[in-house]
Amino acid sequence: MAQAIDAWALYHLIFISTARSRPSAFKTMSHQFTSGVFCNGEAAWHKLGTVIDFSLPAREAFRMANADWQVQARPVYTADMLEIPGHKAITRMDTGTVLSIQKDSYSVVQNEQLIRMAEALHEEATMDAVVVLAEGRKVAFTAKINNAEGEVVKGDEIHQYLVGCTSHDGTVSFQIMFSPIRVVCQNTLSAALGTARSNKSKRFSIRHTTNANALISRLPELIDMRRQQFTGGMEELRAMATRPCTSAQFKQYCEQLFADQLAGTTNAVRGDASTARSKRIEDLPLWDSVANKFHGEGIGFDIPGVKGTMWGAYQAITEYFSHEAGRAKDDTEAARQRLESLYWGTAAATITRAHSLALA
Repeated sequence: MAQAIDAWALYHLIFISTARSRPSAFKTMSHQFTSGVFCNGEAAWHKLGTVIDFSLPAREAFRMANADWQVQARPVYTADMLEIPGHKAITRMDTGTVLSIQKDSYSVVQNEQLIRMAEALHEEATMDAVVVLAEGRKVAFTAKINNAEGEVVKGDEIHQYLVGCTSHDGTVSFQIMFSPIRVVCQNTLSAALGTARSNKSKRFSIRHTTNANALISRLPELIDMRRQQFTGGMEELRAMATRPCTSAQFKQYCEQLFADQLAGTTNAVRGDASTARSKRIEDLPLWDSVANKFHGEGIGFDIPGVKGTMWGAYQAITEYFSHEAGRAKDDTEAARQRLESLYWGTAAATITRAHSLALA
């Protein structure tokens, strides 16, 4: 599985002569992907954003992604131009876009803090992606941690990434996260992001700008710690690959994973309550897709050691949530929804459960 933001996770708008598309201006699109750059020739699944064949210094990557602007807290007025006390408009300074309305207690965190954090990586990691979502309401970068990679089975490679993000609408705190990426399949594996909610060793967040310096100074220490933990995590994934998983076992695995969706009843005949019966896994819209992936249609399932194992079962789930989930009819809007859900929503929690069940 590959591109992290992919994180930060949405992203072919502009370019320089070495890129794969002709230059054009950054612009906000209806599906809320605003701008982004993807390095090392790895496009995100949605095929949006700027893709280049090499990495960039952190500040240059933010500049190319049009993510180096500032925000300012401005007064909020009524239609009669009377100032509304206790509130402020968080405004993007380069475009004038109001990103959110917050109470006076809200602390502004500039994108510069993310840039400084990325710059502080020095030789510890290589910049991979920078993305701007929803006109700037969320900004994130992804960097591949050097000397932190391994194979679950031969040819199926996992890398460790560090993701930094912030928001200007109060939905996400300023934070860094660690995420393993299955590169060969070009697919986000966000188990670490989900488990980070209960595992403070995988997610570090702060509320105030002044605290960012302390977090930045600890980056080398945190990365070294994650390199060590990554080894243990690889052993868990390799253990999945050694466990056979039949079709019947995969069905049972999914029934446990989606037990909340299978609670209650459904009508065998739509609208006819007299035909009510217990829900079955086959009733879920995702079932045919994940089952087909597990039986060999999934990305990377041609690699020996994936198909017919618990590792394959787990990957069938992660591929669905990172490639297909999303109810929007517009493909790019659906991709944006997937990104949001993988990093900050229900998909992250589901993949966390999938990881635990695959090991159980």
